[in-house]
Parts: sequence; C-alpha cells; structure tokens
Amino acid sequence: MRLVASGPGSGKRGVGLCYKRAMAIDEDDPAALFHAAMKDARPLKGRRSRTTKPPSATRGPMPRTPATARRVTPAAKSPAPPLDPTSATGLDRATADKLRRGRLEPDARLDLHGLTLAQAERTLARFLERAQSTGCRVVLVITGKGLRELDGRMSEGRIRAEFPHWLNRPENRTRIYGVRTAHVRHGGGGAFYVMIRRPR
Repeated sequence: MRLVASGPGSGKRGVGLCYKRAMAIDEDDPAALFHAAMKDARPLKGRRSRTTKPPSATRGPMPRTPATARRVTPAAKSPAPPLDPTSATGLDRATADKLRRGRLEPDARLDLHGLTLAQAERTLARFLERAQSTGCRVVLVITGKGLRELDGRMSEGRIRAEFPHWLNRPENRTRIYGVRTAHVRHGGGGAFYVMIRRPR
C-alpha cells in the first residue's frame, strides 16, 4: 500500500511540494489505482467529448397497404305507391283506357263470393301467385258489391272493402302493377281488373 497525493494541493506551488491530504491506495487493486490517478483529471478547453451514438436501425420502405375496395351501397328502392282501384294507379293511359272501355279480356278470373275474410285473403294471394307464374297479364277478381243497409245508409261488403288493402300487402304488391274497377260487362263495381307483372 502506498500514499497518493490527492486534491489541488498535490501539484507544485512555489518552492517545494504541498500535500493537502493523502489517500491509502491498495496497489494490488488496478481499478483503485486507475480511479485514484484519474480523480483530478479535467477535459482540455476547446474540445468536446465525443458521444458515440449507437447505429440506428435502417428502415426500409414502408410496405404499401393494398387499397381497400370501396363498398358501394346500392340506393334503396323507394316503395311502390299504394294501389287505388278508383284512380287506376300504375297504369299507362292507353291500358287504362282499354280497361275502362272493357276492351281487354281477362286471362283468368277469381270469384270471392261466399268466402270469409280470412279465406278470401288467402285465396287471393294464391291466385295472384299462380297468375304470375303462368304468364297472365290481366286477371279479373270478383268481390261482389255486397251493398247492405246499415243505420239507414248503404254500406259496401266487407270483402270489397278489404280488397284494396290485400292488394297492397308486400307479398301481393310485388306481383301486380295496376288495378281498376271492371267494365260493366265484366261485373262493374263488384269486380276489378288486376294487372300482373311479368315473372323475373
């Protein structure tokens, strides 16, 4: 073990050496000797310490994300207007005129006389389905006027009153495109022409 001068007083000042303090250093410990020798070391003026930065990882080109196909939502179809037998809804002028004059002969006909409301509704739905599948263009549905006196007034029959509502049910409305009161020779106010769409 030896004593090593430490502190600013370890250098020369005037004549002779001045030891401000001494440290006990173990000569068998290289690390201790190194730290003792470098304790008072100062960086030279005008020089900056170099800091070595670890090499940054090289970034390659970013992979391109495949363009996502744009989903085009088809515009919702507006619902078909309700059918009204009194206004020939959905019919062009020429067809409406032929029906009004009774110049179109029905391809098929259905008579709902004597049926209950539930029976008449089911029978009508099956009839329209069959008429479309067989290629009918115009059919005749007989509801009967069913006029009866109620509280001193004439009231139409229940089947005739419900008939327009049945036609406008979704399952029936998609099969037909027009309706009109029948000509007198086909039943007049107690029957209706129904125009059938072509099957898709």
